Amino acid sequence: MRNYILVAGFSILAVLNTATADEITIYNWEAYLAEEVIDTFTEETGHTVYQVYFDDDTYRNSIITSGRGNQFDLVMIDAVSLDLFSQEKLLRPLSSLPLKNIDNNAERWRKSCGDYGFPYSWGTIGIAVRGSISDVPISSWKQFFSPPSEHRKRLVLHRAVEDLPAIALLANKQLPNSSEPQELKQAFRLMQQQQEYVLAYEYGMSYAIDHGPNSRMSMTMAYSADLEEIINQTGQKDWEYVVPQEGTMIWVDCFAMPLGREPKPATLAFLDFIARPDIAAKNAELTWISTPIPAAYQQLPAEIQNDTELYPPKEVMVRSHTFQTLTKSGFSLRRKMVSALKLD
Repeated sequence: MRNYILVAGFSILAVLNTATADEITIYNWEAYLAEEVIDTFTEETGHTVYQVYFDDDTYRNSIITSGRGNQFDLVMIDAVSLDLFSQEKLLRPLSSLPLKNIDNNAERWRKSCGDYGFPYSWGTIGIAVRGSISDVPISSWKQFFSPPSEHRKRLVLHRAVEDLPAIALLANKQLPNSSEPQELKQAFRLMQQQQEYVLAYEYGMSYAIDHGPNSRMSMTMAYSADLEEIINQTGQKDWEYVVPQEGTMIWVDCFAMPLGREPKPATLAFLDFIARPDIAAKNAELTWISTPIPAAYQQLPAEIQNDTELYPPKEVMVRSHTFQTLTKSGFSLRRKMVSALKLD
């Protein structure tokens, strides 16, 4: 766990609400929820928000499966992991809770999060690359696994169990949700060959936050909400986001409630608050994420609505794949593939 932060700041309205004020603890990616939005929630309700950050979904998953997820009121989980955890009865169904604003989310994203999740954001996986360093344009996952010489030992790679094998499969022009052992073996060869070019096995955005202007990273696997934060943290303005020609994956992130944690009125109030179109639009603009709420999208500035990193054009969506729940054997094999990767 990287940090434990209390965001406070009471208004007169919040002081009047102190008799019913409560604390909400959220397990989340860093820089994924705007502090200004949290401040507004506190001012309106008196409730405070703590965030504990993770930068590795494998570690987050181990926290949940061990039962330690019960220390959090809300956890940010991708839709595929959420489905697995719900099957293992580790999460509380949200469909029976009195949430007023969940239907503000588009039906596609509500279906992705199902009965156990509250949609928060969605996007693609691509390559973030420093354009001024590239001698040749980056357009393929093949270039990611065997990068041009100028990016070697400057590649930062997130060892995500579902994501990394998926893009290796795409690089081999195979289906990214495949559980075929032979296809995964071929994908693993690509991942092994890539090891000699890797600077750090770490989430690229976390690397940028840790190293700031001293960052040596020039290429990383990125999620479509990452680029702005990487630029802000490093001060390097030449970062670009590329969806490779072989295609990409569509991811969906959802808020979920651990089963052993009783839902608080404050937690329900927060979910309804974050799904208000005006708040969702503000949060999407400040954190540079794609909102799942159509009415919030309509309130965004035109430059954000037209940003193809956040809201991909039809031709990108056509060659995109949705994550699917893997077979147990397929997931186990992918986990072994990723855990075997180490720096030389």
